[in-house]
Amino acid sequence: MRRSPSPRPALAPARTMLVPACMLLLAGCAVPDADRGFTPGGGAEPAAATAATTATAGYTPGTETITAAPGLTIEVEWPDEPDPDRSSAIKAFADDFTAQWRAVGTLGKDTSYIKGIDVKSPAIRDAIAWVRNFLDDKESARGVAKLYALRVPAVVGRGAEVDGCVDLTGVRLTDQEGTPLARQPTWLKRPRAVFLQTAGLVHDADGGWRIRLYRYADHSDERAKECLR
Repeated sequence: MRRSPSPRPALAPARTMLVPACMLLLAGCAVPDADRGFTPGGGAEPAAATAATTATAGYTPGTETITAAPGLTIEVEWPDEPDPDRSSAIKAFADDFTAQWRAVGTLGKDTSYIKGIDVKSPAIRDAIAWVRNFLDDKESARGVAKLYALRVPAVVGRGAEVDGCVDLTGVRLTDQEGTPLARQPTWLKRPRAVFLQTAGLVHDADGGWRIRLYRYADHSDERAKECLR
């Protein structure tokens, strides 16, 4: 397995996040909601209309296990988010996360992850490079990747920031036949395997959300520490 000087660029935490993603997308951000504090597995308090509202965004609050590829699943903890714009941004974020692992698990045959990313943004380069690393190294993955504590701390104009906690401790690198590698990388082990992932998203012409950039906070960052369980 080829060793690189830095972790894989798209889903492994490359460096501590210093600037909110939406500030890098736009000149400023809306003030985050005071009552939407970052809480592991959290989100807003349940509301009577939540299930109906989030269903229109494509999910129902609760834990969903999604098969990305044979032997590779994504466990998403969907939050109670009554705002339709925020819930659809969360869905776009989780779909992108799942689709990139699907590309890895199918040995690059599934390229649907490209559809959720702004093709003129740095995010497309990062995502393609991340998938390509696996293909070039003739690797795949099996196990369970977890995505939880999904929230939208800021929305402004056509842009939004989505945060989510990632736990990759249940994932194992394999060869292309699915046999686990004898030596697993450190970014799949604690503490590096649990981190905060942030994405900056924008509304596209048809009103959907597309990702424009990724940022990560590793285990030493105060915000990422709240991802620990």
